[in-house]
Amino acid sequence: MSIRRLAATAVALLALAVLAGCGGGAPPPQRARVDVTLLDDGGAEVDLRAAGRLSSDAEARALTRRIAQELFPKTEKIRVSTRKGRGVPFNRAEVDRAYRTGRKASLRIDASGALRRLSAKGFEDTAMRLRVPPVPTTVRAHGDPTGRRAWRLREDVPAPVLAVEMRPRPARWYGAMALPALGALGVALGFFARRRVLALPAAVLAVAAAVLAVVLAAGRQGANLGVAGLLSGTALKLASVAPLTALPLGLPAAMLLGTVLFRRLAGPRPLAEHEARPRDTGVFW
Repeated sequence: MSIRRLAATAVALLALAVLAGCGGGAPPPQRARVDVTLLDDGGAEVDLRAAGRLSSDAEARALTRRIAQELFPKTEKIRVSTRKGRGVPFNRAEVDRAYRTGRKASLRIDASGALRRLSAKGFEDTAMRLRVPPVPTTVRAHGDPTGRRAWRLREDVPAPVLAVEMRPRPARWYGAMALPALGALGVALGFFARRRVLALPAAVLAVAAAVLAVVLAAGRQGANLGVAGLLSGTALKLASVAPLTALPLGLPAAMLLGTVLFRRLAGPRPLAEHEARPRDTGVFW
């Protein structure tokens, strides 16, 4: 057999093997993903990412609405829209009053209805994720406390029945608001105090407040006010941002400390014959 005929035979066998591999075996299971997010103000969002079995965007939006109704059957208003995340379209259902806010906010989420809806559309394996506000929360699955926030929805596995209990602590927001207050005090003393013994520690205090605002996640403490039912809407958004004002206050304090350090490293400035060092020892001298 010539080399050309041998090469042609090998290519033909390889093509047959590839075709057999593509056509054989069971088709891959249809997968979907459902993200359930509880909002600070008592609302919720249900995101559905599904493809393969749905013929149009309208059908996908209708399925998203039905799933949201199954997860939150007591809600009266649901808005569904198509969005894009990382270039991939998905559908979001915005649920009003998914739970009642208060000192102890609780709700029950039964995923069995959502599983039936997805199975009827041919989705055999669905990942469901739960996100809760950043407040002290206990999640129970089938009556037992659990730290899980993700589950698989399959026909051969019972769908999770979740009991979510949130215990907001508004005092944490008030504590976080102490950080911008300390930052403002530190900047004021750092720039206007006549004595370095006051100005430098005050500037350090402002920088420390800015660092603590990041470490302690001060911007997330506003969720305690929303879940407790004390604020909502624009007022809640402003309250969530307010503790983060410690960050811009720390910037001028850091520049002030950097200036002092540079002058220390550069050495004392020579005085002219007619110039005398003033008695006050502010940081700029």
